[in-house]
Amino acid sequence: MFNQTITLTQSATQHTDALASDTALFAPEVSIMILTWITFFALLIVLSKFAWKPILQNLDQRENNIRAAVEEAEKTRAEYAQIEEKRKHILLHADKQAHEMINQSRHSAQRTAKVIEDRAKEDAKIILENAQREIETEQEKSANYLREKSTETAVQLATKILQEKLDTKSHQQLVDRLIDEI
Repeated sequence: MFNQTITLTQSATQHTDALASDTALFAPEVSIMILTWITFFALLIVLSKFAWKPILQNLDQRENNIRAAVEEAEKTRAEYAQIEEKRKHILLHADKQAHEMINQSRHSAQRTAKVIEDRAKEDAKIILENAQREIETEQEKSANYLREKSTETAVQLATKILQEKLDTKSHQQLVDRLIDEI
């Protein structure tokens, strides 16, 4: 047992020595700490002068480029929307004009058809009146011709009858024969 106690005591001593050496590792030394801070600030100054400023300038320039591109895209989108609105307006206006032209053409065709129909009726009426006048004229000519012929025939008959003094029977035969001749 005594041996065991000694072993325990030795092991505890070794353990304490190990802890003491570990704490020395974590114990701050002022000179190292000051040197670390000086190195940190020197590196910070060098980086800010040679690295941070160009990096920040590049980031600012990139931010400005992106902002300009976004503004340009918004401007382009607005212009496109305006152009699209104009296109729709032009198409609507063209469609309206086409319908108006079709309606005007339809009305013009109807008016023209009405004028042609009226002229045709008027021409037909004039042709009919002329034909009736010609018929009446021809009828009058025919009637006059018949009158003249019948007058001539009557005169001829009368002349022949007067030249021949006939009895009733002979007279009747003469009239029948003259009528047959005519």
